[in-house]
Amino acid sequence: ELLSDCRKCCTEDSDDSTSKIIYSGAVLEVCMRKLVFYPEVVSFIEDEKEKFPSVKVQYAFNAPPKLIMLDDAGQHKETIRIDNWKREHILDFLREKLKPTSAV
Repeated sequence: ELLSDCRKCCTEDSDDSTSKIIYSGAVLEVCMRKLVFYPEVVSFIEDEKEKFPSVKVQYAFNAPPKLIMLDDAGQHKETIRIDNWKREHILDFLREKLKPTSAV
């Protein structure tokens, strides 16, 4: 019963075009002063960020943590707030939505 209650607002992954969008890169934007409130984001930056060379970290005053997804031309295409995301969620999202980068 608890599980079915929990899944009430979940939606099935669909094969529509929006779920298949892949980005060339991303900017993780966050306020350096607010990082203390987001240990999962800090953990990602310190321990996992190097796995994603196409992700840049940008510090902006008073900005909540968010991923700014970029197209092939480096243009901003979508912004996703990640305030309450766990490190694993950030990793999964980036693995799914970023083009794989070849090792140089």
